[in-house]
Amino acid sequence: MESNIVNRMKFRAAKSIVCFIAACLSALLVSCTSSQQIVYRPDLDSVQVLQARSSGAIVVSAHPIASHTGIRILQAGGNAADAAIGTVATLNVVEPHASGLGGGGFVLYYDAKRDSFLVIDYRERAPQNVVRSRYYQAADTLHRIRQHGATAIGTPGAPAGWQALYDRFATKPLAELLEPAVAVADSGFDLSQKQCDIIVDHLPDILPDSAISATFLADGLPPSAGHRITQAALASTLRQLGASSLTRIYSSPFAEDIATAVQARGGSLSKEDLSSYRVQIRTPLRGWYRGYEIITLPPPSIGGTALLEILKFAERLKVHSLPYLSTEYVHRLAQASRQAMKDVTTWISDPDYGEQPVQQLLSDDWIDEASEKMSQRGVPESVRPWDAQRAFKTGNTTHLVVIDSLGNLVSLTQSINDFYGAGVMAPNAGILLNNHMGDFSGDSTKKNSVMPLHRPVSNMAATIVRKDGKPVLVIGSPGGPRIASTVAQVIVAVLDGRVSLDEAIKAPRFFPV
Repeated sequence: MESNIVNRMKFRAAKSIVCFIAACLSALLVSCTSSQQIVYRPDLDSVQVLQARSSGAIVVSAHPIASHTGIRILQAGGNAADAAIGTVATLNVVEPHASGLGGGGFVLYYDAKRDSFLVIDYRERAPQNVVRSRYYQAADTLHRIRQHGATAIGTPGAPAGWQALYDRFATKPLAELLEPAVAVADSGFDLSQKQCDIIVDHLPDILPDSAISATFLADGLPPSAGHRITQAALASTLRQLGASSLTRIYSSPFAEDIATAVQARGGSLSKEDLSSYRVQIRTPLRGWYRGYEIITLPPPSIGGTALLEILKFAERLKVHSLPYLSTEYVHRLAQASRQAMKDVTTWISDPDYGEQPVQQLLSDDWIDEASEKMSQRGVPESVRPWDAQRAFKTGNTTHLVVIDSLGNLVSLTQSINDFYGAGVMAPNAGILLNNHMGDFSGDSTKKNSVMPLHRPVSNMAATIVRKDGKPVLVIGSPGGPRIASTVAQVIVAVLDGRVSLDEAIKAPRFFPV
């Protein structure tokens, strides 16, 4: 399968509008069949748009060092799962502010031999002893309890998720897959200018935690581009996990380190929460857009359902018949996104605790009914979708894609939520912990409100597109509430044949507010 993938060698801040085609923007793509040498420039502060084609295999991630890890694993005979594990572990080292062992996410995997798809749901889970009323205090108007600090930390799912991918599909020894990440954590990597900017932007999250400050600051001050970051504690953790299992993180001494760090700061995550965590293997959602099959994430992702709903609205509203990026084109797609986000944030929650009305939201009857109420032009009525005010302050997520020579596909999105997560590090393990309790609703009456052991919904939308049974596009994005809109806009532009992939990526983005 030939892939044409555009990427930008620039680390984007949370305020940036980005999307991914077969990987994230802010990524370096490396092709197995390419002889081009890619030089990592930590001082790079301008966007470079690169294209790569491969009839063999390809890896794209949010950092060139991580992408090179995946390619080396493929060149050594590994498959897509092997390369994805090595890549995501290396991302934990070189992009630690965005994802890692202390977070969670989803894998959408295509097994070419069996022509089958599955989703590994390793979304974080609320601790068993959370007190709902604590998260819905009238005085907490900014939702700080839910969104920041130890009270915002959910049980990390990443170790179990990576291990589940390894157990089902990988072929190489785990230690071999983690060794590149260990080596980079030990020897260090040089910060880019954009990473230094991110550190400055998030000093209020970094300074209160001595372990985070010691790791990412230079003698207590923001570092300059080219400053070398080493992470001895994280290297030791990855080395020990590679010698046994990634799920060893859920037992002591790692569990003790994590639970102590959280509880010392007022959180409720316990060793029992860690030891009882399990991934969920789920069936992907499937939909259609103008003859193309769209395979994406099911609940607790709301991103997948919203994506399919947007695409159905787009087809029903005949967006393909309008001039590309015309006022009416943008207007109709924006209304589709707005309605879809209202629907999923109202109705979707943890599927392990109740039926989810996905098929109703995607039914022709509902699409027809809702479409009839959308204005064809002009300013729509003022209705704000869930947390739209946060849309331009989020997006601290990472996405990667691996395609191997056998045709296996990995589309993986994961996060620790905000950059630097909850602002809490398990010091002995060197793991930054998530603040994904913030993805529960701020309204205690909503289905997605804080509940013990529930998974909060996620905007992630790792997706694979097929035509006549053959994969043609692998796509995902960061961006919080912007994800479904971003992915839909690129899919519509590319599948309708309006523009090339790189033009679709570089096109302006628009979001419902």
